[in-house]
Amino acid sequence: MQNETKRVPPGLRVLLVEDEPLIAIDGDDMLRAMGVDDVVWVRTVTEGVNALGSATFHAALLDLRLGQESSIPLAQRLAANNIPFGFLTGFQDNAIPQEFKDRPVVVKPFTAAQLGALLSGLVGPPA
Repeated sequence: MQNETKRVPPGLRVLLVEDEPLIAIDGDDMLRAMGVDDVVWVRTVTEGVNALGSATFHAALLDLRLGQESSIPLAQRLAANNIPFGFLTGFQDNAIPQEFKDRPVVVKPFTAAQLGALLSGLVGPPA
């Protein structure tokens, strides 16, 4: 059986915005298995803003709901900085504001193949 894990270009740094530790750990493991060099995991909008202010990211994966807050302020910041991003969410499509309806969405729970397809769509295939 072939390995179905998508590979990504080398040297990637990905921002993973997720408030549930088990989902974040699984996501981190899946991303690293794809070849992502650095996964920065944050749980809140404030942590995400701080991460964006201190590092350069090639892509971001956002849980739509972070406890009582929404990740939309991070999505707006990412869009303003031309950093590709997509949503990982358990919510239906209508929970995403109109301004981000064009962004890719993977519904939780997700598989490594779904996460790989999302990330490859954001950053492109390996060279």
